[in-house]
Amino acid sequence: MFFGGALGALARAILDLLNAGQASGGIAHSTMFVNVVGAFLMGLLVTTWVLRRAQNTVWDRFKLFVGTGFLGAFTTYSTFALAIAQSSKHHVGIAIFTGAGVVLAGIVGVTLGAAVARLFFSGRRIA
Repeated sequence: MFFGGALGALARAILDLLNAGQASGGIAHSTMFVNVVGAFLMGLLVTTWVLRRAQNTVWDRFKLFVGTGFLGAFTTYSTFALAIAQSSKHHVGIAIFTGAGVVLAGIVGVTLGAAVARLFFSGRRIA
């Protein structure tokens, strides 16, 4: 879990550095991107976990490494919430629109991730 978190935080930091200075209503595009991609990957992971039929310690450790570790550190809803709060001081409409848009995109992302997992893993045993 620790190494997954370190890798997730590193991936997010690299995206932030590559995207420095680009923002939408005070919210960095990389912050929006990681939250939506993280939601997709979490939908994929959790649905695959639910669909699997066999218990396996390697798979259980992988879930913790990726879900709690990597995705927990990769996504950054606290930064997102802070950016929404700060941008609402100057641009309330943009803050509301951006906040709602990213949350809806996250819901779509998790739904698509779950759909992809069901498409590929439904009815299959995952060792």
